[in-house]
Amino acid sequence: MEQFSDMFANFMSKNMKNYLDKTLVETYKVLISDSDPWPLTFEPKKKIKLIDQMIEHFTEREEYERCAKLVEVKEKVMKDVEDNK
Repeated sequence: MEQFSDMFANFMSKNMKNYLDKTLVETYKVLISDSDPWPLTFEPKKKIKLIDQMIEHFTEREEYERCAKLVEVKEKVMKDVEDNK
């Protein structure tokens, strides 16, 4: 028989994963929107790191269309960095 602590850990793990998925989907929607979603203090390296982590997340879930859109966003960030040098 499964102990309560194991049941609770299982429940929390599933809920946290679901929360992370929902959070990343909402972040994705903001990043691909037409507006500039980045805070002024957000460094380009942090932007690229976030996008790379999101690409990894969506690749694991085989959501390749989202990955392609994120690659476009990443390329735009990289172009902006080059243009501002």
